[in-house]
Amino acid sequence: MGDTSPSGSPKRLPLRFENPAVHRIGWHRESLISLAVVALGYLIGLVGPALVVPPGTRTAPDNEIRVAFGITVLGVAIAVVTAILAYRRRRNWSWLVIGSVPAIALLLGGAILAATKAGGS
Repeated sequence: MGDTSPSGSPKRLPLRFENPAVHRIGWHRESLISLAVVALGYLIGLVGPALVVPPGTRTAPDNEIRVAFGITVLGVAIAVVTAILAYRRRRNWSWLVIGSVPAIALLLGGAILAATKAGGS
């Protein structure tokens, strides 16, 4: 019994079968660059505030808390704008997920930490 075509006909497949209707899955160069910029934005939003207000301190001055939360918002904005532009370019819904889910988590986490550090004084 030999290989048959996907349609089920008894005709044998050629040695190198290629179906032009099958979409090739692959990353485009601009998608990789967009993914790197999104990751950099989230990294800025996650690590940047720790450089302003050390994570081990219980309280911090209000101006330092504002700067730290502003860095979080800046990193999230970079990531979200890049993800939206990548979505508009490729029409791939996963860019909206990559742009929204971590953004919401970072903003909520940053707001909780800012309230905790401000309320501890």
